[in-house]
Amino acid sequence: MASVFAGLKRTSRKVELDEEGREREVETREDEEQNVKLTETIELLLAAGYFRARIKGLTPFDKIVGGMTWCITTCSIDLDVDLLFQENSTIGQKIALTE
Repeated sequence: MASVFAGLKRTSRKVELDEEGREREVETREDEEQNVKLTETIELLLAAGYFRARIKGLTPFDKIVGGMTWCITTCSIDLDVDLLFQENSTIGQKIALTE
C-alpha cells in the first residue's frame, strides 16, 4: 500500500551566492521520485568510472552535469561541443551550460 505522503513535495530553503558574490535565499522543492532518480544516476556514473560523484561537497547539479561532461569527453566519438564545466557555477553559468 502506498504512503499517503508519497507524492508530497518537500520545500527547503538555503543560502547561495549570486553572480556578484552576494548571499541570497533560494527555495528548492524535492519529491521522493526525484531523489530516487538522483541516486540511480549517481550509481550509473560511479559504475562508468566517474568517482567524483562520491564527493559530498558537490551539489547534485555538479555531480550530474560534471559526470555527463566527463562521459562525453572520455567517449571515443568525435563531437562538436564546447564543454566549459566548472564546479559551483552561478545560476547563469548553469543555465548556459545545460542549454
